[in-house]
Amino acid sequence: MSRNNIEKVRKYLDESFDSTEYSDQDDSDVDPDFSLQSSRQDSLSRAGPSHTNTGSDTSNESFEVSSSDSDNNDYNNANNNGNDDQWYENWEDIPDFQFDSSMSGIKLNIPDSARDNPLEIFDMLWTREITDMVVSSTNNYGVKLTSQSRPHKKNCRIAEFKKVDGEEINTFLAICLLSGSMKFSVIRDMFSYNPLYYHPIIPRTMSGRRFEQILRCFSVEYYDTEKVNSTNDPIKKIEPILKKLINNFQLAYIPYECLSLDESLLLHRGRLLFRQYMRLKKARYGIKFFELCTPDGFVLNMEMYKGKREEIQVGSTSKINSLVFRILEAFLDKGHTVFMDNYYNSISLSRELLNRKTHTTGTLRSNRKGNPKCVTTKKLKSGEYIWRRQENIYVSKWKDKRDIVISDNYKVPSTAFIIQKSIRK
Repeated sequence: MSRNNIEKVRKYLDESFDSTEYSDQDDSDVDPDFSLQSSRQDSLSRAGPSHTNTGSDTSNESFEVSSSDSDNNDYNNANNNGNDDQWYENWEDIPDFQFDSSMSGIKLNIPDSARDNPLEIFDMLWTREITDMVVSSTNNYGVKLTSQSRPHKKNCRIAEFKKVDGEEINTFLAICLLSGSMKFSVIRDMFSYNPLYYHPIIPRTMSGRRFEQILRCFSVEYYDTEKVNSTNDPIKKIEPILKKLINNFQLAYIPYECLSLDESLLLHRGRLLFRQYMRLKKARYGIKFFELCTPDGFVLNMEMYKGKREEIQVGSTSKINSLVFRILEAFLDKGHTVFMDNYYNSISLSRELLNRKTHTTGTLRSNRKGNPKCVTTKKLKSGEYIWRRQENIYVSKWKDKRDIVISDNYKVPSTAFIIQKSIRK
């Protein structure tokens, strides 16, 4: 190849590569070190084929690489950290909001018979109202599909939809839950008498053809034909039932002081506009949820990631702060303590939540806007630490094998200040 052709190829490759479309940060559970924009291309070559969006194996895939950097361009600013003059090396008491735990705990009236029949507890969360909503919507959608698919041959199975009732919908959902613990190559294998796939319960409960017909018409969007959601919300088809379930979760259990805010990934490998790829999660591909949970894992509130879109800002100028306030809306001004990872945590968020009588504790990214430079840029040896305070917010950095930065405004001082206080005494 001539020198002129080589120069043309290099120029084309340099122009076609856009480093802003790639991010090697796909999971908030990892505390990344800040890397300059010029080093993004080097990280691309180290990432391997699992991070490359080109090639025949992924050309037909529809997913987004979960990128904290792309979601937080207005949230991160490594060159605009807080003024060190406002950070002090003395400690002050953090206000105690006196959380009232007298009303906390399970609010369901659970009978003793539920010990032998857990279905009674399930019926308290998945109420009759939700079942009726699913039955009505499935029947309406089934009639709509059959009316749109005409003409049919004589005795065609899809010529008429046999309406379902509450008992049949519960049977359908039970088969779906049971099939989740087994592996089948196709749906019809669940109802097969082949010894490799045979299950004694499923074929005796429902026929394969009826299951496929209900699966085709299963819906929660058309339970009220006069109130069909015509918005462009990506989750409008499941939004009615999702809101009902979240409301039942919050009525069933009032949490104690400590709450946990994190993400989860629901496995999904089909075509979906807002499907996420997170290489450090077990599922790797799926639907991302932001969840507020109790320490023992009970879900209090959740929000599904809908892709990059314009969102209404609530109480702050940051999308992440707005997300946190939406999820915590029902639990603010009560004295809760929220534990979160570095995806959410920041100095501005801690300050805003403290004004709403909510403590926060969690890891902190070193490139967050407002961080103290004297802490984030300090070179530490293994076992060393440094901390600073601004108003009632403490930022500490400790090194074991790598640097760990923590932001804290909990009423009990973190380890760094306890050690510092004991040394001075």
